[in-house]
Amino acid sequence: MKKLIINADDFGYRRLINKGIIYAHQNGLVKSTSMLVDRDAFDESVTLAKENPDLGIGLHIDIDKFFIIDHDAGIAKGWIDGKIPDMAVVKSDIKRQIDKLLSAGISIDHFDSHHHTHLYPEIIHIVIELCKEYNINAMRFFNRFYSDKLFAENIKKTLINNNIKIPDYFIEGWYYGNVDEAQSVTEIMTHPGYGEIWREAEVGPCCDKMLKEYCQRNDIKIIKFSEI
Repeated sequence: MKKLIINADDFGYRRLINKGIIYAHQNGLVKSTSMLVDRDAFDESVTLAKENPDLGIGLHIDIDKFFIIDHDAGIAKGWIDGKIPDMAVVKSDIKRQIDKLLSAGISIDHFDSHHHTHLYPEIIHIVIELCKEYNINAMRFFNRFYSDKLFAENIKKTLINNNIKIPDYFIEGWYYGNVDEAQSVTEIMTHPGYGEIWREAEVGPCCDKMLKEYCQRNDIKIIKFSEI
């Protein structure tokens, strides 16, 4: 059986995004989301998470303040001022976000991050340490983030050796036919929400009844990170 994680990023960002994610969970295929703890709708997202206990919750690590962000491309392009910050400060900020989510009564089943910053070579080892410290057993990871393929393979081995579960394959958003690419465990990153055209366009495939029936016919199980 193939397994598919359809994860909705940015839970807690704004109320209209929360609304889209919960709609896609209650009426569609979204069984996993990742939460921002320092945005406007965090408190509401905590309430909604508790009202929807089958929705897996991850921490969407937000360390954008250390990076130059290309908002049009949706990626971090490098460190601010071209200088690597004090990693103790970065780690402390991530720990603060973890503690804030746990203190709100939310169990964390995985880590990922805004603009994939947790995968930066200087950051990933910190995140692995925090996985072990907080007993978080899964995270978003994909080899093609790295230009250095040997480094990527070494990180993957480190994750496996530390019993941190990762999907076998990562798909960065919806496009025609991508469910057919599902490996043994695949994550599709989605951004359902309301108030922005591109987010509203992602609500549709998340709630596609034909897609749900297709997954059932083809033995593709929709899971959350804790079920890898």
